[in-house]
Order: sequence, then structure tokens, then C-alpha cells
Amino acid sequence: MAGLKEETTLKKTNSIVLGAALFVAAAPAFAGIHYKSTTKSDGPRNPGSEVQVEGWVSGEKARVEFKDSTGPNTMTQKGTYLLTKDGGKTIYLVNPEEKTYGVMDLSAMLGAVGTVMNGMGPLLKIQFSEPKVEKILDEDGGKVAGVAAHHTQYRTSYTTSVKVLGMGRSSAVVSEQDFWTTTKVVDPGMGVWLRAEPPRTGNADFDRLISTEKYKLQGYPLKMVTVTTNTDSKNGKVTTTHSSMEVTELDTSASVPASSFEIPAGYKEAQMAPMKEGVRE
Repeated sequence: MAGLKEETTLKKTNSIVLGAALFVAAAPAFAGIHYKSTTKSDGPRNPGSEVQVEGWVSGEKARVEFKDSTGPNTMTQKGTYLLTKDGGKTIYLVNPEEKTYGVMDLSAMLGAVGTVMNGMGPLLKIQFSEPKVEKILDEDGGKVAGVAAHHTQYRTSYTTSVKVLGMGRSSAVVSEQDFWTTTKVVDPGMGVWLRAEPPRTGNADFDRLISTEKYKLQGYPLKMVTVTTNTDSKNGKVTTTHSSMEVTELDTSASVPASSFEIPAGYKEAQMAPMKEGVRE
């Protein structure tokens, strides 16, 4: 009789363990990546802006949440986040406060920029000269956020001219950029936020500028520092802009809940409005 009771108790214990295992399995999680990043910009038109984000990545899936922002861009307001399941081909902008989401059509947005840059008939024409690109440094970059990185530095020089109704001005531009990149992280979803090469706009001159050798980097950037000096060819006025991006925390073996990459139930699709920028002189 005692043996029968022990067997019954064992079966109950096994059932409880199995039930617990099934409960855990019902809330799946991905082995993925978790990181935090800070982007800063300081220049004549946008002094002292800073954006802090927190990201979760698993393969082509990615979520980038805006944690804090001092810039005027309404898209980066605290709590809003970007979401993708296909490595950035389709990106959703999710607003938990309003319980809405919208599809970010980057191609259309950048195409509009390219249309303006290509010129609106005789009203506006923007041109860029053939850039001169020099590789200054190519060396071991130590570690960034605990991950081995490679450091490269480039100097890019070009001239730009803007004409309005046939009248305009030109400037000489020198941009010095430092990149700390890593090949230790390969998930395509990392490129939603951590990318060195800007997207194409449709303006041939500008797209040629952003497809120069310096953007043929291996891996994803964990840190970037850019100093751009613009010298007006007419009055010699010099303006300098500093910008940087750095990953401050990086966990490459994080457990990421599957729900992180889903738009919450009940959220409604909203038409994406143009990004509103504050005016800073």
C-alpha cells in the first residue's frame, strides 16, 4: 500500500513539473541582443541635442525605444519606439501614449528629400562636387561596450552650392569621421539603428557622396564621431558641427520576449504625419 501511495505522489509531482514547463513554453523568448545607445549633436542649427535609445534584436527582428530626447523631433518622444520584423525593410513607429502605429515609408520620405535636392525648376538647385576621401587611420579599436571593435578614420572634402532663382552661394566642406565597428554581432536587425551608411535619397550628387569608400565598413558601428567644418566661399565664415553615437551597454546573449516585436492588441493604425522640427537659430 505504501508503495502505491509513493507511486501516486511521484505521478502528481511529474504532472506539476510538466505543467510548469508547458506554462513557461507558452510565453516564448528569443535568444537575442540588448543594447543602449546615446546620440549627440551640437551645431549652429541644432545645439546640444541628445537622443537615448534602448534596443532589442533577434535576427531580423528589432525594437528601438526612445528613452529620452532633448531634440525637437516629435518622432523621438519618450516611450515611442521603432519596430521591424524584416531587418528594417518595413519599419513601424509605435506610440504607446496614443495607442497608435504607423508604417514609416523611408523610400518615400527620402525620395521627397531627393526631389527637393534635385531642384524645383529654376527655384532651387543643390549640387555637390566629387568628394575626395582619405583614410587616415585603420587600426585595432580596443573594446566598445565590452565588445572588440576596429577603428577607422576618414577625411572627406567636397564643395556644395545652393542656388535660389539663379543666385546662390557655395561652401567648402571637410568632414572627419571616426568609426568603431564590430563583426562580432551579425543580426540584420542591428542595422535599424546602428548603421554607418545613410539611406539613399535619389539625388545623384548626394547619393554619390554617401556611398564613398568610408561607408564600406565591415560590421556594425558601436561608436561614431563626426566633426564637420563648413567654410563659406564668399565671406569665409566657418561653422563647425559635432555629432556622435555610442553604444554604452551591449548584451549579446540576452533573453528577449517574443512580445517585444509585436504591436500590442488594440492599437490602431494612424497616418504618418511629417516630422515636426523646432526652429533653433
